[in-house]
Order: sequence, then C-alpha cells, then structure tokens
Amino acid sequence: MVERVKNYEKTSIATSILLIVLSFFLIFKPEASLNFIVIVIGAFLSLLGIIHMVSYFTSNIENKTISTELIQGTIYTIIGLFLIFRPSILNEFLGVIIGAWQIIQFIVKFQFAFNLKSAASPTWALMLITAIVHLVFGLLLIINPFSTIATITMVTGIILLITEIGNIAESIAMLFKLS
Repeated sequence: MVERVKNYEKTSIATSILLIVLSFFLIFKPEASLNFIVIVIGAFLSLLGIIHMVSYFTSNIENKTISTELIQGTIYTIIGLFLIFRPSILNEFLGVIIGAWQIIQFIVKFQFAFNLKSAASPTWALMLITAIVHLVFGLLLIINPFSTIATITMVTGIILLITEIGNIAESIAMLFKLS
C-alpha cells in the first residue's frame, strides 16, 4: 500500500512538472497557446470528418439512403482545415461571442436589478453592480477580443502554475511522511 502511494505521488510530481511547463507557455506565449489549441481542435475535427466520410462510403446502400455522414464529414473537414490554416480567426470570433453573451447577461441582470428595487429588495444594488461588470467585460471582449482572450489565457496559466506548485509541495510532503 505504501509503495502504491509513493508511486502515485511520484507520478503526480511528474505530471505537475509538465503542467507547470504548460502554465509558463500559457503565461508567456498566450497567443501561440491559443493558436496551438485551435490547431489541435482543427485536426480533431478534420479527423472526425474523414471518419464520417469513410463511414459513408463503406456503408451499405440501405444505410446510405438515410445517412448524413457524407455532409457531416465534409463540413467537419472543411471547418477543421479552416481552423488549422487560420487559427487566429476562432480566437477573435470566440471573444466576440463571449462578449455578446456578457452584454446579454448585463441586460438580464440590469432588468432584474430594477425588478428587485421595485420589490424593495436590499440586494438590488449588488445585482446592478454585477450587471455593470458584465457590460464592461462584454464591451472589452467585443472591442479587443484577441487581447482579452489572451489575458484570460495568461490568468489561466497563472492559476495552473500556483495549483501545480501546491500539488508538488503536497506530494513531496506525503513522500517525506511515508519515508
């Protein structure tokens, strides 16, 4: 049992070291990190598309009459190749989508804040502040989507770095305790 725990902790340390390397990449190269992630997604979609097309062409005639695999495969492959060769487009598009969603959240929370005020609820001001935060964040994402997404990527890297340093410290402490 003790040996199993020791092996687990050693594996945990190795995994944490790899994740720390990833966190540095996210922190210091956020644009490259985002592009890499999009390229991996594009490769996955292309592979999925090819699998669908092969499935269509290898299926029997009865299945082909009701199958949508050829069109699905074609669409997945086109989107995948587009993402592979133009990865930055998704990063910008994603920022705009998240920004628009944040503005919708602002509208909903803004309305809700005034509904709470009409009901004499003491939490209406907090809801209004939350709504304004959504508006500011949404506008930032729409005005400068790639930089905002890059900043979020950097923050993610920082959080990952901190948690993995904690994991290493915890694993080392456990190994010393078991020795």
